[in-house]
Amino acid sequence: MSISLAAGGVQTRLQSCLDLGYQKPRERNGSDRRMIFRLTAALGGILGTIMVAVAIFAFQDNLARFFMKPKTPFQIAATPAPPDYDLPESWLALPDGPGTKLADVFYVHSTTYRSMNFWNAPIDDAESQDELKRIALHNEAGPFARIAHISAPQYRQATKAVYFTHKYDGIAARLRAFKDVSRAFEKFLTQRDPRRPLMLVGYGQGGLHVAGLLRTYFSGTDNALRKELAAAYIIDTPMTADSWRDTPDTLPLCQDQRSIRCVVAYNHFESVFRDEIERDRKRAIIWESNDNLVSTNNPDLVCVNPLDWRVNSVAPSILDHDGAASATGLGLAETPPKIAKSIQASCDRGVLIVPRPDNLFLRHDRWFGRKWHPQPFNLFYHDLSKNAALRVASLSVKRREEDTILEPIDNIVDVPESPIHKVPK
Repeated sequence: MSISLAAGGVQTRLQSCLDLGYQKPRERNGSDRRMIFRLTAALGGILGTIMVAVAIFAFQDNLARFFMKPKTPFQIAATPAPPDYDLPESWLALPDGPGTKLADVFYVHSTTYRSMNFWNAPIDDAESQDELKRIALHNEAGPFARIAHISAPQYRQATKAVYFTHKYDGIAARLRAFKDVSRAFEKFLTQRDPRRPLMLVGYGQGGLHVAGLLRTYFSGTDNALRKELAAAYIIDTPMTADSWRDTPDTLPLCQDQRSIRCVVAYNHFESVFRDEIERDRKRAIIWESNDNLVSTNNPDLVCVNPLDWRVNSVAPSILDHDGAASATGLGLAETPPKIAKSIQASCDRGVLIVPRPDNLFLRHDRWFGRKWHPQPFNLFYHDLSKNAALRVASLSVKRREEDTILEPIDNIVDVPESPIHKVPK
C-alpha cells in the first residue's frame, strides 16, 4: 500500500515537470500566414529577376539581333523616299565654296540605323541621324577634313540587321543603298574641280559602297578618274584579296605610306571580340562583275596595317602609332587632342587585331549591341590624317611629272618635199 502511494506520487510529480517543460505550439493566426506568403513571394520574385537578368546577359547578342531585324520581307516592306541630291539637306557635309584645301573627299558613312520598321533607313530617322551627325561623321570623316573638302551624302542605309544575313533581304537592302550612293557620287563629280586630288572614304557599310564605286567608275588603267585618285580608304568592312588583284580592271592595294591610285583596306577588332572576328573571316560580301553582291565562304581577306601602311603587316611597333582621338561633338574643322603611342595592331589572316587598349576611354563597348554602334573615337585618327596628306602630296608630284611628259607618237607621218622660196627683202 505504501509502495503504491509512493509510486503514484512520483508519477504525479513527473507529469507536473513535463507539463512545465513542454507546451503545445500555439496556432498560427491569419496574419502570420500572410506574412510568410509575402516573404516567399518576394524571395521568388528576386530569384526570378536574377534568373531573367542572367538569361538576358547570356543571350544579349541574340536579343539585340532580334530587335534589329525587320519583320516584313523586303519585297513587300515600305520603301523610304529617296534623297534628292540637288537639296543641301540630302548631304551631311558639303564644301563651303571653292575653298583652298588641297583635295576632295567623297565620304560614305557607317551604319547608324537599327530598326524593325524598314530594311533601309529614312534619311530623317531621328535616332540614327543623331548618332550619325554627333559621332560617326566627325570620327570617320574628321581625319581627312584638315587637307580636303568633305562631301558626305545622306543615303537610305541598310539596317544593321543585314550584317547578320546574306539572304535576299540583306542583299537587296544593300543594293538599294548603293543606288543612292552612286547617284550622290555622280552629282559630286559634276561639282568638283578635277585638278584637285580625289579620295574616297567609307566605313562599315559605307566601305562596301566605296568598293562598288571603285568597280563602277575607276576600272582600267586609262580611266581618267583613276588618275585623279590619291587613294581609297575602305575601313571596317571585310575585303577579299580577289577584289584587289593588280590587274588593269581593278585598283591595287597600297603597298606603303606614299602609294597612290590604290586602296587601303582594313577591318579592325579588339582581340576580345572572337565571335565577330571569326564571322568576318568565314563570310564576306563581294561585288561581282555584273554589279551584283554575293556571299563568299572562307574568303581570303586583305589587311593594310595603318601603323606602317603595309599589306598584311604583322608586328609594327606601338611607337609607329601616331595617335587615337575622339572627335565626338566637335566640328569637322576642329582637330581633337592626340592620344599617341597607345595602340598596337597586327594583321592576322586578313583581320587587323588590336589588343585591348590600356586607356579605358579607347575600349569598344561590348554589351547589349553597343559593339555594333559607331564608337565615339577613332583609334587611328591622326594616322589617317597624316597618311592622307602624304598621298595627296605624292599624287600632286606625279601629276606634275605626267603633265610635262609628252605622249609618245604612235604613227610616223611622211612630209612631202616642198620648194623653198626665199623671202624677198
